[in-house]
Amino acid sequence: MTIRRSRCTDLGQLLVASLLFAAPGLARAAGGTITGKVDVTPPKYTEETVVYLKQVAGQYPHKTATMDQKGMRFLPHVLAITVGDTVNFANHDAVAHNVFSPEGGYNLGTFGPNESRTHVFAKTGTFTQLCSIHPEMLAFIFVGQNPYSATVDKAGTYTITDVPPGTYQIAVWNSHGKAADQSVTVAEGKTVKVNFLVRK
Repeated sequence: MTIRRSRCTDLGQLLVASLLFAAPGLARAAGGTITGKVDVTPPKYTEETVVYLKQVAGQYPHKTATMDQKGMRFLPHVLAITVGDTVNFANHDAVAHNVFSPEGGYNLGTFGPNESRTHVFAKTGTFTQLCSIHPEMLAFIFVGQNPYSATVDKAGTYTITDVPPGTYQIAVWNSHGKAADQSVTVAEGKTVKVNFLVRK
């Protein structure tokens, strides 16, 4: 009986300790979600849109994203990253490609199939991506102050997740049009909708 009680006591103590250890993580405030729809005129530029929060205080770890060249296209067509992030430009076509940006002032040279080049985006803004060998190729990289941004799909919808509770200015970048900034208040664990009209 004594041995059985000792084992039960030990298991109980381990269970309590594990719950206490997990409690701080469980107690952390959950972020909120911003979602909505962007109505773009003309509609063919809908997918060339990014919705983003203009300023969110914090330090954000630098990440690496990939923009591929495949099927004679840049994939994705629009990429949203955070300032300081690195983009790996891959080539999965059977021909050589090049990457350069008139706004960014960089030219990564020519690289062959299954090769890649990288570039660190040290300032905010939107940078056109072009290939000097294939002028029909076009893409955009949006570099925000913070990671709370989202590209818009062909239906015009977007979702930004894990946003810290607070009130922010939310804005739109579009390759051919503009929309008025709005104010949005995000509550813990809640979803708020913000829609935009983008016009030339």
